[in-house]
Amino acid sequence: MKYCPKCGAAVRSNQKFCGSCGAPLSSTPPQAQAAWPPVQARRRKIRNIAVAVVLAVVLLAVLGVTGWFLFLRPDDATQPAAASGESSAPVSGETTQEAGLPEERRLYLENLTAVSGMTLTVDGVAAEYYEAEDGRLYIDRDLLTQTDMLLRAIVPDASDYQTTLALVSKPSNPTASFGTMTACEADGYNQPDESYLDAMVSVYYRSQLNAFNTRQVEDLRFSTDLNDQSWTEAITMGAYDAVAYDLEQSDMNYSTQGLGYGDGKVTLNVAGHWVGTNRESGAAESGTDYMTIQAVWRDGIWQVDRCVPCTEQDYKSGTLQLSTH
Repeated sequence: MKYCPKCGAAVRSNQKFCGSCGAPLSSTPPQAQAAWPPVQARRRKIRNIAVAVVLAVVLLAVLGVTGWFLFLRPDDATQPAAASGESSAPVSGETTQEAGLPEERRLYLENLTAVSGMTLTVDGVAAEYYEAEDGRLYIDRDLLTQTDMLLRAIVPDASDYQTTLALVSKPSNPTASFGTMTACEADGYNQPDESYLDAMVSVYYRSQLNAFNTRQVEDLRFSTDLNDQSWTEAITMGAYDAVAYDLEQSDMNYSTQGLGYGDGKVTLNVAGHWVGTNRESGAAESGTDYMTIQAVWRDGIWQVDRCVPCTEQDYKSGTLQLSTH
């Protein structure tokens, strides 16, 4: 083996120039005493190792600082509001300072004042709420994904709880107006009063007629899975779509006769008055459906669980077709 006299790199016997440093090799003497690895190559290797170590140290330092910011310091969006009044991200059950939502995304909550520990739900699902510059509470309108959505506020009151409700008929409504406070349990459960029952059966019946129009079981509102299943065949097969129902003119009422409360359930007779247009003849039609409805408290909301036909006489006399127990 021969070596370059200038840099010590190994070369072949027939090379004219060193492939490492370019020095001429025509008179290169034998390098029997050359160290291995050659001195220059060893120095270059040491220098490369030193550079690699320095780069590694710098890289570790950069990663350490970055990790400290990412993992040890909370992001500004999750820090509590500073004493200067900076806004913070909303937390369910607590009011927050101005979050900067544009006006078109705000649904203002009328007749509702924030109380420490208050919880707000939309169709039984906990929702975040905010406090505007003028002190009014509001929620993000994007939470309103369909018509007739029920808002419920659950407010701690000493050792008890109170609840108040608001029904948003259309997502475009500018405000939601809450009613009077009534006693409830921690999850908002209480026996539905007359005003609640009136709203519940009206929303449910209009959604049922809408499901008949669209043949979509998913359009049923305030309805349990059991009730959805019981209506699936009739809705999807079009058993009731000879008429295009007018939801604005159709409504459902209930009778206080026979009204019965059980453990987490309420049973009542209802009369659904519908108006529509015959799809084939175009003639206006109307009618009344008499039913016994049983609603249950489930997932933070009262929902229709069963409904069976009854007669007009049953409706008037309060004879229920479903047990209250």
